[in-house]
Amino acid sequence: MPVRYTDSMLKAVVFDFDGVIVDSEPLHFRAFARVAESIGVTFDYDHYVQHMIGYDDRDVCRLLLARATGTGGDAGPDKCSVDEDHVCALKDRKGKLFEQIVGDGVAAIPGAARLIETASSQMPIAISSGATRADIDLMLDALGLTGRFDPIVSADDVARSKPDPESYRQAVAGVAAGNPHLRLEPGDCLAIEDTAAGIESARGAGLWTLGLTTSGPAERLTRAHRIAESLEGLTVERLQQWLS
Repeated sequence: MPVRYTDSMLKAVVFDFDGVIVDSEPLHFRAFARVAESIGVTFDYDHYVQHMIGYDDRDVCRLLLARATGTGGDAGPDKCSVDEDHVCALKDRKGKLFEQIVGDGVAAIPGAARLIETASSQMPIAISSGATRADIDLMLDALGLTGRFDPIVSADDVARSKPDPESYRQAVAGVAAGNPHLRLEPGDCLAIEDTAAGIESARGAGLWTLGLTTSGPAERLTRAHRIAESLEGLTVERLQQWLS
């Protein structure tokens, strides 16, 4: 028999990926930095955290190419006037570099694996990420977490990346389709995010939000309904209390 939920219960958790499940942002930075060098652009990790985290690979490549060609980018990747074929080529090169870097090892965010284990035993869990599906599958396999999430919404599945709410809308729709007995609404779901863009995406889709300070200070996550320094010690019961 399916579990019956009251209207006040948390029914699903949607995880961001980079910076929430896996400590991959430094690895993405290394791959993007090498791609950037090939087009005459350099930047440090602080610049990456302040200006690039939260965007998907396509949009980061748009920003890099705009910087290389002097065609803008300060107003955001959607305002960049760049050659999209060149963007795709840079994104593909970044993906190959990232796969090589991940081969050297990847670490889970502290507390993530435990929360995923306990949450998945009680309710559906999903992923809404700006990473490519290839990157997500690669790292889930490395962490032994393959098969835990349904759906996985990646950069490959959306036309507009975070902060647009499209990826979270798809995630909620996918969970609802796979679990019709839940009669799921966006307000029954919690998004766990580590960036301002991700928080805006989830809120725009109508989800509750928990902001993690794994990739930056709490001051950048002020739009989250709750902020936590770590997933360690967090339980489904605690998350439920926050949403009640």
